[in-house]
Parts: sequence; C-alpha cells; structure tokens
Amino acid sequence: MERFGAITSVSFDQTALPLPVSVRISRRAEPAPAGSDSDAFATSVQLRRPVIAVEVRTRQTDLAESFSLGQAGELSLEIAPTRAGQRGRVVSIDRAVLTDIELQYDQAAPALARLSFLAEAVDGAVDPFSSQESNP
Repeated sequence: MERFGAITSVSFDQTALPLPVSVRISRRAEPAPAGSDSDAFATSVQLRRPVIAVEVRTRQTDLAESFSLGQAGELSLEIAPTRAGQRGRVVSIDRAVLTDIELQYDQAAPALARLSFLAEAVDGAVDPFSSQESNP
C-alpha cells in the first residue's frame, strides 16, 4: 500500500484552492438490474455510468464563497511522496460540477470550507477520473 504525504496543490477550473486540509474521492457505479415483465427476478445486472464524488476541505473560505453552484471544470490535485525514491501523484477529475458549498465558522478554530463535486462518465468508455505519477 502506498502512502502519500501532504496535498501540495488543489485547483478547480484553473483556480488554485490554497490551504487544502483534505480531499476525499469516492468512485461508485450503481447496479441496474434488468429483466422482462414476465421474469420474477432480475435476469442480468448492468452498471450505470460511473459517478465520482469529491469533497475538498480548505481554509480559504473567501475563495470558496466566490464559486457558483453548478460551475463545472477540471478538478486536479497533487500529492507529495512520503519517502525518497517515491514519486507523488497527480489526480484529475474532468467535468467536475460543484454541487455544494459549506462554510464552517467555529469560535476557537480557523474557518473551513467544504466543497462537494460530482463528475459522471459522459459515455461508458471514458472515465472522468485519472491518476498518474508526477514528474520528479
């Protein structure tokens, strides 16, 4: 299992999101049982288009306030390696749509913004998620 260090950068629609705290990526494909009206049970299961849900937490709340719900663009992040000889990762999600902005202002803690994104495969062949090793 690979371990990675700090998130070095996050950007959405070519806008840098400074001070990232965490990023959570969830990839799922919902099953779609199929069969005819004469069948008592499903006779086959197909997967609907993959959906990717991403949650980005950042301390830059004023920048988060400037985004609009429904705004779409590429979401990308770079993650640093934890040991020598290991390369970092670059993760990209194409056509991510901003679906939720939550701002949290606590009394004794720094403000926090949570941005939620969804991305769906346009067709069954192209996944909006890509991940690769970064250049040294």
